[in-house]
Amino acid sequence: MKPDASLLEPIPRSKGRASIGWIEPVPFNGKDCWNAYEFSFLDERGVPEVAILRIEYSSDSPYLIESKSLKIYLNSYAMCTFKDVHGAISQIIRDLSAHLRAEVDINAKDARRFSNMFTVTDTFSFIDDLENLEVNSYEYSPELLKATESKESEYFLYSNLLKSNCPLTGQPDWASIYLYIEPDKYSIDSASLLNYIVSYRTHQEFHEECCERILYDIVEVINPQKIAVLCKYTRRGGIDINPLRLFPRDFTIAQLPDDFKQLIYTRDFRQ
Repeated sequence: MKPDASLLEPIPRSKGRASIGWIEPVPFNGKDCWNAYEFSFLDERGVPEVAILRIEYSSDSPYLIESKSLKIYLNSYAMCTFKDVHGAISQIIRDLSAHLRAEVDINAKDARRFSNMFTVTDTFSFIDDLENLEVNSYEYSPELLKATESKESEYFLYSNLLKSNCPLTGQPDWASIYLYIEPDKYSIDSASLLNYIVSYRTHQEFHEECCERILYDIVEVINPQKIAVLCKYTRRGGIDINPLRLFPRDFTIAQLPDDFKQLIYTRDFRQ
């Protein structure tokens, strides 16, 4: 038996970006990071092997992969035989690269190593418990975002209240969102940011597109020198998706503060 690459469903990024307002070539960079918890195959003795796969590819890829199709595709490995996990990963890389038209990086972790990788948020300002906050909108409302005069050279914010919905199934997608901002003249008002995040509650869009829309709206309001947006979505169907976007385009992962950089490879409480 062989894995079935025809199960993968690529989706053009250009359509979602056009609806947001981004013009190609986009002025940001980033990557999509997926953790697949339900991967298994048979070794040459017929014994099942299991692994947690870390899948990464650039946000410059012309396509993204629809998550349910990836789950079904990975499940097609369950009765396939490979010499070892490296052989299985090589096949996945070939198939995903062909559909994404981009390079794909995959590594496997065992459960013991992965279980110790939890997020530390000590340096982040948690905005979910702001006092005297009133929420009035549960429909996407970018006009809720407000700027304040900048008082800091850099700051970190996070919230656990991001919830959007799959545009194909209508199923809820829950996430924590992390922001690192180096402001110019203006910073983002925390209360307005929280109201804006909550306004995604009935919004239907793919994880990656929500992340890029949030980036777009914040850049429009405060025009920061630098900003990183990371959305860490809850595991659904055995897979969690963690899109990372950095603006401007020459702002790289290597330039991120260590406190933010560690988020990319750790697990959140819902994951």
